[in-house]
Amino acid sequence: MNDKDVVRVTGADTWSFLQSLLSQDVLGMEQGERRSALMLTPQGKVEVLLGVVREGDDALLDTDSGWGEALKNVLSRYKIRTAVEVSLESLGDEPSDQSELERIQNGTPRMGFDLDSSVIPQEAALEIESVSFTKGCFVGQELVCRIDSRGHVNRHLRLITNSSEVTLVKGDSLLQGGKVVGEITSSAPGFALGYVRREVEIGSTLEVSGTVVRVLERPVAT
Repeated sequence: MNDKDVVRVTGADTWSFLQSLLSQDVLGMEQGERRSALMLTPQGKVEVLLGVVREGDDALLDTDSGWGEALKNVLSRYKIRTAVEVSLESLGDEPSDQSELERIQNGTPRMGFDLDSSVIPQEAALEIESVSFTKGCFVGQELVCRIDSRGHVNRHLRLITNSSEVTLVKGDSLLQGGKVVGEITSSAPGFALGYVRREVEIGSTLEVSGTVVRVLERPVAT
């Protein structure tokens, strides 16, 4: 089952256009190569998480199902006096329950659930695989680079587990001693992802709507 939307970018300026916008260095990519990237807001928050694949002189951009149109639209906003065309190539299907469980266990964030325009890349460790700090300017660069050089974020996306196989509810608060320290963003039986304040230690026990849960380090790509 295809769970990705695909946007095609064509034209003489394709690669310089994408290089000026995306967080990843995409110049010099080889045929068939894929690199993870972010389209950020000017304020440095996540607009779309995507993959970039080189197909001849074209770029195929894949993103979570339901987000292809958003990616196409944001790229088109920047298409001023530039020899590029942006089109929605294909639409994906929603992932199955099983693939959703695997996604959460693998710690993979999903647009519209774990990622939206309130998220700073470092909160979800997206800078590890999806940001180049040496490529030069890109949209939203200032905040991302400032945090990398001399700052920190106040919350992190964590893996949340519970032994009773409960499916937690997106948006429910994570509590520690009655104090809200985070929020569930996506969930499957026994596992969830959620943002947790940075002072909450890995291995801590929290509560969500009467269910006791444990905070674990989220697997991330390196």
